[in-house]
Amino acid sequence: MLPAAVVTLGLFVAMTQLIRVDEVELAPVVHRPLLTITPQHKESEPNLIDRVPAPDVDVELPPMPPVTKTGPTVEGLPLPVIDRGDWDISREPIRFAPPAPQPIAERIAQAIRPPVASYPADMARRGLEGSCDVHFSLTTRGLPYDISATCSHAGFEKEAVRAVGRAEFLPEIRQGVPVESHNYVYPMEFKLQ
Repeated sequence: MLPAAVVTLGLFVAMTQLIRVDEVELAPVVHRPLLTITPQHKESEPNLIDRVPAPDVDVELPPMPPVTKTGPTVEGLPLPVIDRGDWDISREPIRFAPPAPQPIAERIAQAIRPPVASYPADMARRGLEGSCDVHFSLTTRGLPYDISATCSHAGFEKEAVRAVGRAEFLPEIRQGVPVESHNYVYPMEFKLQ
């Protein structure tokens, strides 16, 4: 403990010698008073634009339907009654109803992002080509699980399983509900180019 205290004290003294505050001189501050806070602007005449008024346009509006002062069976306050006359306006009743749920049609699973496999480096060095059948199942969210591969060479199996595991699918839909689906086979070919 004594050597640690001596080393710490020595470092403290060395640092205090390296840092000297008395050597720093600050430059004198020059105070410049502001005479006015807002800038002075010369008054200038406003820019006037001579605009020619637009000519009057005569627009003919269609005649208004006749309005009677009161309806024939109304007592009390007069109510305006609009005579339909010869207007050809078809009117259909407006119905307000919440939208009815539409069932989703039946669908088999489809690949959104198909499997993309990398060629195994060991198999490429040996110049081997092959094919695989990857068996898997899908969850209700379209994620593959229970993946196994049957390949012509065992060196392709790991890459085939990894590629299908990263793929995304639309799940199978039965009676409007996504369901788990099984026994899918995805064929893969490994060819050198």
